[in-house]
Amino acid sequence: MKFLNGTAIVITLGALWPASAQTSTDSVLPKQIYGRVQVLDGSTIEFIKPRKIVRLAGYLAPRLDQIAATDSVEWPVGQVARAWLILRTLQHDVNCASVTTDANGTILAHCFVEETNLAATAIAEGIGYAFNFPGEPQVPAYFDIERRARGLGFGIWSDPKLTPPWNLKPDHAAAPAAGVDVRRNPGPRPPPSSARSSVTRQFPLRLR
Repeated sequence: MKFLNGTAIVITLGALWPASAQTSTDSVLPKQIYGRVQVLDGSTIEFIKPRKIVRLAGYLAPRLDQIAATDSVEWPVGQVARAWLILRTLQHDVNCASVTTDANGTILAHCFVEETNLAATAIAEGIGYAFNFPGEPQVPAYFDIERRARGLGFGIWSDPKLTPPWNLKPDHAAAPAAGVDVRRNPGPRPPPSSARSSVTRQFPLRLR
């Protein structure tokens, strides 16, 4: 199992945040949430104050009970994803820029610890997948990051037979064959930076 080590990649928020996801028509949706968090699973956090549950937009971690096998060594890939997120956020304030809410009313957001984009970094290190459920905003740059992690065999990609979590039923029965990717294409790339709002150009992101 390989993880990203010592490599810093700087990209702009506009490259990770498509124009369709820059605004929300929901007046109740907070634009920003900031503070300490409790990690619920590899993709979801709960802010201690205010009490808000947030799922990382454009990202999905393995299920907590999933097991991967790398070179015949089994490891709890879902628990590793949760532990990774705990270590990234422990004793740090998390800053989330809300995008929208999902079908269950959970806030989708791009979340940072200082300049580090949590979802982008997790994908780069092979902790989880670039993913959006139907109707949710896509982040095309995440798929580009994922292709590099896949090619290098990082994390989840060290087990070619690991079934993506969206292909699993609750009881893990009758799941599609391993390796089947049901995700939609990431869609068109964002417009040039000159066409993006000034807000999206203010936040450089760092993967580390």
